[in-house]
Amino acid sequence: MTSQVSQPSIAKFPMGPHVRAWLGVSDNDYQGADHTDPRAEDIAMFTDVFLTRIEDAVPNDSHHFVDILEELVGMNLPLVALKFSDAYPDLFPADDFRAQLHLGNAAMIAGELIRAEDAFVAAQKLVAEEPAPYVNLAQIYCHDSKLEAARTWCLAGLNVDPNNTRLWELLAWVEQTLRPDQITAATELIARVATDLSSWAGMSLACDLQNSEDPLTKLAALERFWNEGCRDDDFLIEFTAVLGMSGQYDRIPAIVWQAEKASNQELKWQLILHLAQAYMGLGRDEEALQALDKLNKIKLLPPQARQAVQAMTDEIKASAQLN
Repeated sequence: MTSQVSQPSIAKFPMGPHVRAWLGVSDNDYQGADHTDPRAEDIAMFTDVFLTRIEDAVPNDSHHFVDILEELVGMNLPLVALKFSDAYPDLFPADDFRAQLHLGNAAMIAGELIRAEDAFVAAQKLVAEEPAPYVNLAQIYCHDSKLEAARTWCLAGLNVDPNNTRLWELLAWVEQTLRPDQITAATELIARVATDLSSWAGMSLACDLQNSEDPLTKLAALERFWNEGCRDDDFLIEFTAVLGMSGQYDRIPAIVWQAEKASNQELKWQLILHLAQAYMGLGRDEEALQALDKLNKIKLLPPQARQAVQAMTDEIKASAQLN
């Protein structure tokens, strides 16, 4: 049975449920949810306590081991995660995708790129349809200037996930770096690959690389995917954004309404923001304020988005006072 940790301050450190249980911090004692930005001294204290715990206890089984490893990586404690993994080599399930992925993540964040590479290659072999190993391997090879290898993993990953925006960004960087004097050719290659893969994300990037000041060309490219029935959230975010840049505000409310009706989950905040911007562009200030109020109620709204919401709210209210 897990013993209780003697240091009361450990209960204030933000951590996942499996790590809490491993350290013996009860749900009643846990206060970490109120301290989401630990100081350096807090991290040092937690690290000391956790490493001491490694000396005293063993995870229940391999699944329990991977749960703790995953949470340590999510807590941005890669060195602790690696020490934890190294402490129990017999519990590390080499044939488990999640174990290899999170070991790779910990090693990559810690700068141990050879170890990260080995783990991600192993993860990709275990679950070839999961895009994360491709992205991480491409990033490692870009960092090490192994551009041909980076290109290979980008293309392999895009065959698995054709609209992975991070893989498209990496592929574009690789092509432009390999051919710095042939930017047009690199852009045309991106467009060809996007066409072959029927990828809206690739076509969108190709349009941006060709001329980021020309939203109408990008809109024409994305319109085809809309007409073919593409309705996933990331596409709709990109599509409504380019509709706004093209001044076609009147189309956005119906698109957002249809997306909300078709989904059993809350809309992504970007779509609600684009809706508010469309209402502002149409002069429908009351409806814009309703959308902005909905955004303000989202707890995990990014700070920059919250600032934009406040600026738009202030603009609408100032305009109302002038009128």
